[in-house]
Amino acid sequence: MIWRRYGPGQTALLCAVLCTVTCGCKKPAGDSTPAGGPSALDENRIVLRVGATSYPSVDFRGYVQETVGGGVQELDATTLSDLFDRFVDDKILLQAAIDRGVALSTEEKQAYLEKTEEGTWTEEEKASALAADSGLLVDKMRVEKYIQGLVRDISVGDDEVKAYYDGQPGEFFLPERVQVSQILVPTEHEAVEIWEKARFSDEEGFRALAQAQSVGPEASHGGEMGVYQKGQLPADMEVAVFTMRDGEVSPVVESSYGYHIFRLDKRFPPEQVTFESAAPSIRKKLMGLKTEAAAARHVEELKKSLDWEVFPENLFFPYQRIDI
Repeated sequence: MIWRRYGPGQTALLCAVLCTVTCGCKKPAGDSTPAGGPSALDENRIVLRVGATSYPSVDFRGYVQETVGGGVQELDATTLSDLFDRFVDDKILLQAAIDRGVALSTEEKQAYLEKTEEGTWTEEEKASALAADSGLLVDKMRVEKYIQGLVRDISVGDDEVKAYYDGQPGEFFLPERVQVSQILVPTEHEAVEIWEKARFSDEEGFRALAQAQSVGPEASHGGEMGVYQKGQLPADMEVAVFTMRDGEVSPVVESSYGYHIFRLDKRFPPEQVTFESAAPSIRKKLMGLKTEAAAARHVEELKKSLDWEVFPENLFFPYQRIDI
């Protein structure tokens, strides 16, 4: 038995929110650039100077690619302008860190790298950072250490956590969710053969089939995909899993990824997250907001005292400055 549901069947990508401080130029050299593509500009032209250090356009391009993890050409001028403001702020913070003698031990670098998500940096980049005193990754570490020093006395009180929880009840309501596992194979013939076995299997049997037959990334974990609510799975998969009962195995579902056999492991009813469960994440969020605000205030103070200059006319896009 096969369900065919054609369509893109693509999961939405979670886009990172860029929290930036608007660039206020101490010595403005122009507010926009002429229209024209990257080929019309020399990537060695300077776009920012902080003290004795100058940053060419190619440095900003690399910063964008490292920050968003995608092609620069796919970003519009507004997004690139926000990123340039952030680039300026980061380099000003870096200069302040250097001026104050912020240094990194090998142990501190190693601890930072161990905390980063797997795949964020290549092994070559990690090795280079451990051996060097400068570079994109080392500069990132130095700025983070400098900011941590600025906010070491900031804390979040229990009353603040409780006030946030009471003031945002909708944020802590969980709709119906399902815990799902799958077996994914490339051909219809394989899927039908496996389904004939899986539909009569208990959980242990399903997981054994997934480990032996599935080509999905979760195969080594017995096919366990995770817990989802409506809207988090592609439509063709969502229809299949949300109509099943606990322990039920779906018919074969065809998608752009191949042929799926789903198992509904458990259904979770709607519920309100308790304060005790929500408190750690609230505290972390509030601490992040306070840290961000403190860093932004500090950057504005640094902009008044440091010698710096921007050259937006040398950028590879029409910079859009917004004064607020």
